[in-house]
Amino acid sequence: MEHEAYILGRNFSANARLNLQYFLWKDAGFSLHPSIPANVENLRVAEIGVGTGIWLVDLARYLPPSAQIDGFDIDLTQCPPKEWLPSNVAVHKIDCLGPLPKHLLEQYDIVHIQLFHLAVHNNDPAPIIRNLLGLLKPGGWISWGEMDYSTFKIIRTEEGNDVEDNLTALLEMIGTLGGTRPNWTADDWPIRLPQFFEENGLTNVAVNNRPFPLELLPFQLDTALMASEEVSYKALDPMRNGSGDRCRDLIFKVFQNRQKLAYNIGRLTVVGQRPSQ
Repeated sequence: MEHEAYILGRNFSANARLNLQYFLWKDAGFSLHPSIPANVENLRVAEIGVGTGIWLVDLARYLPPSAQIDGFDIDLTQCPPKEWLPSNVAVHKIDCLGPLPKHLLEQYDIVHIQLFHLAVHNNDPAPIIRNLLGLLKPGGWISWGEMDYSTFKIIRTEEGNDVEDNLTALLEMIGTLGGTRPNWTADDWPIRLPQFFEENGLTNVAVNNRPFPLELLPFQLDTALMASEEVSYKALDPMRNGSGDRCRDLIFKVFQNRQKLAYNIGRLTVVGQRPSQ
């Protein structure tokens, strides 16, 4: 995704939001899908779109010290300084959606990508899958995680039965960028990732789809409101049509009822293996 197309923030509050999102996603789950063999020596792992680098740092604590973990992004400003990263973690400024440098081809046992929804065009992740396949050694694994918006559901407490649902309107505004594009949150391609994987030659496809436990819904809502506010300033305000203000008004109304109304959604992870031959 080109730098100019990134509609979320890159400041300290965006960093905090990304880190909270990561730990909420991982709660009662995993850093790597359990079907992926990771307790092996000299493992090479790549992450595409590192954000703050939190996954890289966290994963390094669970893998053998001989593992080499590389992160690729077109913007590394949200990451820790390179000299503060674990010794087996490195980050690199590379656009992995474009042609890949030859020295990276077939070098990795595992390629991880997560929350990349905004970079997928025309409901078709196949071009990205094909590009990432180039990074994998024969027998290597791809792991792709996305929020499953097909499972989006408003959740109310008893006190919230009569509360106006401003959340759905907010999701519509963010998903369509104020009505200027098709609603990316209505795309169903994440739940079709197993099909996309198989069509592109991946085998041993496995799926994990976990909703959030009720006690984490307010925290998950907080991250959604933070992301929505980032979009309101970075993408909607430049339109100069009042959509940024309308978005922030919805955010305020949703937050007022934070203890009465929230939403749940699936944390979807799909993994597949490149054949050895």
